[in-house]
Amino acid sequence: MKIAAVATDIDGTITDKADRLSCPAIRSIRALEKAKLPVVLASGNALLVMTALQTYIGCSGALICEGGGIVDHREETRILGERTGPLAALEALRQRFGDRVVEARSNPYRYVDVALRRTIPRREVETILASFPSLALWDSGFAYHIVDRSVDKALGLRTAAQMMSLDPRNIVAIGDSETDVPLFEAAGISIAVGNADPPLKRVATYVMPGRNGKGFKQAVDLMLSGKLA
Repeated sequence: MKIAAVATDIDGTITDKADRLSCPAIRSIRALEKAKLPVVLASGNALLVMTALQTYIGCSGALICEGGGIVDHREETRILGERTGPLAALEALRQRFGDRVVEARSNPYRYVDVALRRTIPRREVETILASFPSLALWDSGFAYHIVDRSVDKALGLRTAAQMMSLDPRNIVAIGDSETDVPLFEAAGISIAVGNADPPLKRVATYVMPGRNGKGFKQAVDLMLSGKLA
């Protein structure tokens, strides 16, 4: 396939577990941009955070934010979901767990999802969310994301591709967590870094041996070498 762009997750893919950006990954992103391959950032992060990252890293592709709920490109922002359900679920969680519920600091700036710190076992959160069948719970490994079931990174990638006048089948996706499974399914080629969740590795076209930013660099090196097919 002819590669037209690269879509990458952020947390756990170009960062480590301490949320530190990988310098080799940043250099690789800039190498992609120099090769005229725009880089799309695809994350559960809020648009406010993603816009700053895009600027400082040097990416020219669209932004897929809130796990696919928000897509932004060239000052056009598309909101692909609504937050009424996730907020109702948040209130139910507060009633059940009280102060054990810790919201992400970015929640006041979110349009579609509700992000929570992973302070409660997932199975306990899912027990409450069973009363909200229209909602999904995604675990990025860094936070829980409560969002409408119609929203995921596949929707985000297809929307981003449309806004960039590209075919998503000409986009390479790179990631590490379960939230990236829909992204991989929508992309033409998918690459999991070495620390990726097993379910993601099973659907990936390639799995890199390196973890986090090292694995991302290995993926980009493979692309730029012309050996990716």
